Amino acid sequence: MSSIEEPTAEIERLRRRVAELEMILEQRRQDDEAIERLRAIIENTPDVISTADAEGRVVYTNQAGRQLFGTPDDTPRSDHRIPQFHPDWAADLILNEALPHAAREGRWSGETAVFDAQGREIPVAQVIIAHKNASGEVTHFSTVLRDISESKRVEATLRESEQRLLRFLDALPVGVFVVEPDGRPFYANRSAIELLGKGIMPEATTDQLAEIYRAFVAGTDQPYPTERMPLVRALHGEASSVDDMEIERPDGRVLIEIHGAPIRDVEGRIVYGMVAFTNITMRRRAEEAIRERAMQQQIIEAQQAALRELSTPLMPIAEGVVVMPIIGSIDSRRAQQIMETLLEGIAAHSADIAILDITGVRVVDTQVAGALVRAAQAARMLGARVVLSGISAEIAQTLVHIGAEMHEMIALHSLQQGIAYALEQRQAL
Repeated sequence: MSSIEEPTAEIERLRRRVAELEMILEQRRQDDEAIERLRAIIENTPDVISTADAEGRVVYTNQAGRQLFGTPDDTPRSDHRIPQFHPDWAADLILNEALPHAAREGRWSGETAVFDAQGREIPVAQVIIAHKNASGEVTHFSTVLRDISESKRVEATLRESEQRLLRFLDALPVGVFVVEPDGRPFYANRSAIELLGKGIMPEATTDQLAEIYRAFVAGTDQPYPTERMPLVRALHGEASSVDDMEIERPDGRVLIEIHGAPIRDVEGRIVYGMVAFTNITMRRRAEEAIRERAMQQQIIEAQQAALRELSTPLMPIAEGVVVMPIIGSIDSRRAQQIMETLLEGIAAHSADIAILDITGVRVVDTQVAGALVRAAQAARMLGARVVLSGISAEIAQTLVHIGAEMHEMIALHSLQQGIAYALEQRQAL
């Protein structure tokens, strides 16, 4: 090889070496940029990110962590140990469960807590990752912590809302029973358990409800038909009500009224079937008692009407002549009845003469005399004359003594005289 060729080859090798170094430098520059981007992401993420060595010394915490814990940026990381950031229960969980699990499985996640700069306990969702060397030995741990205080508050609020709803349902005097779409019982409030005589039977299906809860058609030993049950109909999307179901309990049967309806999700799918029911045994007995009393009242009223007809009979004895024999005592109610019967009879028979026979009236006082006078006056307004018969000497004296105005009536001693008078008057017309 000539002396000229040797320097040329060396120069070429140097050029290649320079190119390789430039590539290495460019790759390192790109790696540094990637690391810087990753560092910026880690530093600016709102989650706490931290690393610790295998002995539990904290070697790095991002900006979110430094702000949460109140540690200055220039604090030597080796001064911090994992337990000092956590309450005792969380530190014990991390040291004795989380880190060993991550060392074995590579990763652990769960809920722990940390102290903030003011010493307040903050609930966090935490992930711990174990990093190992080529020999499989753990070199360090990294962790990500997310503040879940707000979600915990929401969960607590939701739990309290659910508990409040359950307390409301338990306070209702109405039984509430809910089943899942496959018919398995899901919820029963206190009144439902008391009315049914038993609580939720998880193994029950819709086909077994009548058997398990001892449901019968009211007044029979026939199991209540499954297809008629409002709970089953609710699962088919139908709202319904029945009041003919009896539940057999250790203390006897009770009649219940049930209202059922489906419960749907936001997309309209049936997610539950619900019924509300109440014991109507006493109500039904009261209704039956009311019906019985109403029937008895009707019978009493019919009897009273019959007695009224018997106590104030009015009979036509000739064309234009009616007679009403009065027997017994006369009070204000009977006086009104006498007037009504008399006027109705005069109108019905187109009577010109009405005979009121008081032979059977033992006592005639001011009240009786007034009733007779008013009846005569009312009859006059219908164009009829009133003949008062059956006046004894004693009654005549009483009428004179009390000053009864008898000019509205024709007074005769006996019914026979009254009838004779009436017939003569009719013949004279």
